[in-house]
Amino acid sequence: MAARIDASPLLLEDDADEQQLEAAALELRRHCLARAHRQADPKLKSPCAGTVARLPCGSRVSLGYERDLDVSALEQRGGEDYPTPPGWRSLRVLCRSGQAALACLLHLALSTARDGTLRTRHAGRYFETKALLDLWPRSVLPRVPAEASAFDVQDVDLLIGEPAACSGGFEVARPEALPRVRHVLLLDTTMSGPAVDLAPWFAHHDGAIAAVFRSGLKLDQAGLELANVGIVQLMVREGSGLDPEALAEKLRHIRGLTATGLTLDELGALSAPWFLDRDYFRRYTERLFAHNAALAQAIGRDSPVFEPDCHPCLVSETAPPAAFCALRLRDGDLAAHRRLLACVEHEVGRRGIVATKGGSFGFRGIRYELVEPNPEDGAPFLRAALGFRGGAGVAAMIELFGELARGNFTAGRDVHSLASAR
Repeated sequence: MAARIDASPLLLEDDADEQQLEAAALELRRHCLARAHRQADPKLKSPCAGTVARLPCGSRVSLGYERDLDVSALEQRGGEDYPTPPGWRSLRVLCRSGQAALACLLHLALSTARDGTLRTRHAGRYFETKALLDLWPRSVLPRVPAEASAFDVQDVDLLIGEPAACSGGFEVARPEALPRVRHVLLLDTTMSGPAVDLAPWFAHHDGAIAAVFRSGLKLDQAGLELANVGIVQLMVREGSGLDPEALAEKLRHIRGLTATGLTLDELGALSAPWFLDRDYFRRYTERLFAHNAALAQAIGRDSPVFEPDCHPCLVSETAPPAAFCALRLRDGDLAAHRRLLACVEHEVGRRGIVATKGGSFGFRGIRYELVEPNPEDGAPFLRAALGFRGGAGVAAMIELFGELARGNFTAGRDVHSLASAR
């Protein structure tokens, strides 16, 4: 990776341990960001006419007001993230985050509604998606209850789907059981990256507009977290009378009006060659998905300690993958989950595992944290993310959680008793 951006070679021995690899990754990240800032720092936010910046990747971009920055150098990079279904055309649009992408897509969808309203169903659990929808008046986005099935509701105008969703435990969507879509389909693939089969969703979509979107911070940047970004693959049905290019430009116009586009700093950082490299994206995600599936199999569905839905592969054989496991104690309250976290933290230190307590963005190495959502947003759970790197640390974490799941592990106290602690 350092060679691909003409950086100085990273000084690593052939037998470098995980701490050294982590330090090298952070050094590479600093180099990427420094190159991006060298171009952006001298430029004013209101540049003079004719100002041009040269990106680290070699492309040049003309500068006006930053909210209207042309990011086509990235939008046109590489091939499609997902195969475009037969009878559809697609283009890529980048926003400043996954949530910014969804907000812009909602504006776009409403701007194309016949009567200015869209009967909406959110088929997922992501709390920020729900919060964003709740900002819209129900007279504009009337909501179909989540418990309504295809047999209860004939169709909806707008469906926001999550192939795999987590609110303490994992759920796997069944598109065939959802209402048919008559106008716009939006799919959030942040959780599962490229390993999502679009066909079942499009089989129940009768409208002319669709978009597959995701946060590009988590799985798209080799774990280096260079910049927040939302990635949209906008699709238009052929023969619908809609012009895909015009619709994409309308989405970019909304992006500019809401100042949710990339900054010059972010554009420079994301010009790193592995971003939006489809082959690298798939290699990176396949490896970390395999690590987390192995952790889920070690825990299993029959643990006397943990609930049986910590990963999509334990819910359905055909489920999309996920970049982490979500572990809930059977009948355990928040205090019990906090004791579980303390036990895991103790054992990680005692066993010398290179793992970080904290959020799992990037999924480069091993991270774990206790998620404590508001009660209305879900139950507490321990998120364990076995990242891309692999090695002895991944094996040790799988062994640790396997012992915890069997309920026969003692480290100062019987962990199985955590499940019944109140």
